[in-house]
Amino acid sequence: MNRFIKLVNFEINRFSKLYIGLLILTAISQFVSLFLVKSNYMATAKDANYASSIKATEAFIESNGLLSFNHVTRHLLFVAPIAICVALMMLYIFIIWYRDYFGKNTFIYRLFMLPTSRMTIYYAKATTIMIMVLSLLAFQLIILPIEISVFQSIVPSELLAKVNTVDLIINNQFYGIVLPGSFVQFLLSYGAGMASVFVIFTAILLERSYRWKGIVFGILYAIAIVFVLISPILLNDLVFVNNGGFSFYPIEVFFIELGLIVLITLTSILLSKFLLKNKVSV
Repeated sequence: MNRFIKLVNFEINRFSKLYIGLLILTAISQFVSLFLVKSNYMATAKDANYASSIKATEAFIESNGLLSFNHVTRHLLFVAPIAICVALMMLYIFIIWYRDYFGKNTFIYRLFMLPTSRMTIYYAKATTIMIMVLSLLAFQLIILPIEISVFQSIVPSELLAKVNTVDLIINNQFYGIVLPGSFVQFLLSYGAGMASVFVIFTAILLERSYRWKGIVFGILYAIAIVFVLISPILLNDLVFVNNGGFSFYPIEVFFIELGLIVLITLTSILLSKFLLKNKVSV
């Protein structure tokens, strides 16, 4: 356990400076976006001379609507840094392995020579990915109420549609993906995400084990996993419903998908264990 914690700490430290930089960039970009949205809206309001009378204010609101934080979440500077962080997290799933193979002095050789199971290294890398993803999620949850508070304090009350953090997460389409509104959605979304990490790890180890043939094996493995995941939905929508037979209830589809995610995760871990023990070399 002690070696596992040290390996996780080591992996996090290797990426920590860039990761902290990403978080700072996200915060700055999102705060800039809310000031830009407010400025653009107020410029339109002033052009319409909204403050000249109550009637002019009502006419402007009827034409343009009230300003809410939902407008901010659709701004490019608000969404782009999150998209960049997600993309880099996806890229880091590959970097966390290939950096050790192609870095200075082939560092993977030293890792595999440690007096511990190779699966400890495997779990440490997967845990690092999970910690960074959840940290990104927690960071967004922490700064979101602050952003809403600042935004609502700089917009004139007569033009503001107030929204709280919970309602924003539940009703906003963007946050519905990044921050699921219920524990069930969170379990399914992030469970599938973690299963994807293990599938990609397996594909990487297939490539490391069989080189060019391993790339083909990895791609075929990933395609097979996608097909397995969508098969209950395809079966339900294209076979059962079209033929007038029974169909799965949404809760049944959820539990089937959850079971498949667990099965895929276990399969990927067991296959990776076999490859690390018998096939992977440096």
